[in-house]
Amino acid sequence: MIRLDHVYKGFNGNAVLEDISLALPEKGFCAITGRSGRGKTTLLYLIAGLYKPDRGSIYRDSERISMVFQEDRLCDALTPVSNIRLVTPSLDEEQVLSAMQAVGLRGCEKQPCRELSGGMRRRVALLRALMANYDILFLDEPFKGLDEETKTAAICETRRRCQGCTVLLVTHDPTEIDAMGVDQVICL
Repeated sequence: MIRLDHVYKGFNGNAVLEDISLALPEKGFCAITGRSGRGKTTLLYLIAGLYKPDRGSIYRDSERISMVFQEDRLCDALTPVSNIRLVTPSLDEEQVLSAMQAVGLRGCEKQPCRELSGGMRRRVALLRALMANYDILFLDEPFKGLDEETKTAAICETRRRCQGCTVLLVTHDPTEIDAMGVDQVICL
């Protein structure tokens, strides 16, 4: 369960979010959507605990979280397999390679991530978050820059791997909301 009560957040004296109150289910898919600059990422960061509210309170009943940021945040000198295993070292290479194949990433497992295309890096970042141990998954525009076929594969793998968890998805794309089977939409 995630609950926000009268949350306010501003930067440099400018309000970004004002008097936000909401409750999210313990399990299921929730989307945060709205025009650029409306505070979607700020709201996600508040719920994840990366930002503190200026006023109000946030309750989250789990500390086991995983996140895909808007930026890939990969270790460029490491391979995709090593990047994915950074957060879950108990994964064996075959588990990682199987997940990489599911999102169309076979054949690049030995390359340093700095040599990968933007779409390939995006999928590595997504798999790193998906294969971690979490109860809540935060996704900040996780499918941006992917062609339709690759996006479909990535969404299928995301849905498969996060069943039984709480998922918060920031997106501008209504087709992603539909494809993810979102239960609740927060419009900012």
